[in-house]
Amino acid sequence: MSTLSHLLSESLRRRYPSVEVSPRARFLPMLDLSKGEVSSTAAIEVARTLRGDALVIARDLVSDLERHVPGAWSVVAGYIVLTETPSHILREESKLRGELFDGTSGRAEPRTIICLVPDSTTPVYARLRLIACSALQALLAVAFEGGCRVGFEPEVPRFVSTQDEVLDLAQDAVNRCFQSEGETRLSYVVPQEFLHRETPVVVWSAHHYHDRLSREVKQWFVEARNAGTGILKIPSDGWLLSRERALSELLSSSALAKVVRRLSGREAWLRWIHHMASSIPSGDLDPAVALYDECASPRWSLQVLHQRVLQLIPPSMHGSERQLLERIVSLPLRDRDLFLRALLLPGLTARAVREGEVVAWSTVAEDFAARAHAVLNAPHYRAALQKSDFTDEVMQINAGLVLGIIGILPAITEGSCVSLQQNTLHNKVRGPEGV
Repeated sequence: MSTLSHLLSESLRRRYPSVEVSPRARFLPMLDLSKGEVSSTAAIEVARTLRGDALVIARDLVSDLERHVPGAWSVVAGYIVLTETPSHILREESKLRGELFDGTSGRAEPRTIICLVPDSTTPVYARLRLIACSALQALLAVAFEGGCRVGFEPEVPRFVSTQDEVLDLAQDAVNRCFQSEGETRLSYVVPQEFLHRETPVVVWSAHHYHDRLSREVKQWFVEARNAGTGILKIPSDGWLLSRERALSELLSSSALAKVVRRLSGREAWLRWIHHMASSIPSGDLDPAVALYDECASPRWSLQVLHQRVLQLIPPSMHGSERQLLERIVSLPLRDRDLFLRALLLPGLTARAVREGEVVAWSTVAEDFAARAHAVLNAPHYRAALQKSDFTDEVMQINAGLVLGIIGILPAITEGSCVSLQQNTLHNKVRGPEGV
């Protein structure tokens, strides 16, 4: 048990001995790292049990925790948030890929992901985004856990263990959207089939479509959530309003169909899925951008980052995740955000796989890639690499870049590579198609 988790457990035991909180109340990486680094929902769970005020309970717990752990503690809507976290605490809270996913491949009960594809009550562009989000979760599950069960309504879920199998199902679902654009179909795969699962079933839906489902189906969602057997994900469409320009033409069914028809090959489809599920504004669905001629794809950016890390950072500085983590003795202020994302990406990846937090995962991965490219472009850093001037700062930056890319490698390459050296043998300096 990490220091933070132990201190939180002790504080809860002393102050609220009658309340037992769930494992999800432990400190977890923040999905939006601009608002904090790690946070806990313990106060909210205590307040729900005791019918108390979560803000008061959170402040009470913080007054105890801050005596033991330095940093910037705060309470936000009942959440206990820690920023400026000491390095040794962050290392304890960081879970490496192997610690999160080893032993999950080939388990008896595969994870189940269902995309409740809406009918004509929801515009085509929102349906495509929903398909992309659930497909990306399935792709991550395949990459990190070895397989999952996935289905796009009205098709029954089936087991997949490769990227190609996920892509086949996603492409069929996309094609159905255009072929049945005006259909009315307020149905759902029999929920009883997924009631008693070892892992919760993640169901993706849209607001308007969900609101019109039958009372029985809605009740099943409530019961499944309360029982811990189901997670309902309804992504926001706020991203559609993020550009000060008319989007009706770009988001029309005909314009989107034109983009989809131009997708050729598995890599193009993989980039399209990453793009549609990302935080990229909808204005970037312009065909000139959506097909990644202007580096709009998060997958493209991560692949190029992987290639640049292989080319620029000497193999002697690569290593296991544990070795790289130990090299990060303290987080330099100038690159703190980069290091935070490198350290916390595996934990966020696990949440994306298990809870469907793929939009947050994509956002953090995009930000890590952007910051990493900026570091690699910095003149002083490039000069240090060329001169082999490996100061402590340069060594630390190298470790952070390699650690971050290792943590995300299975999502952008075929198969799960344990190290960059192994991946180099399989994919030596091979950039994305068309680069």
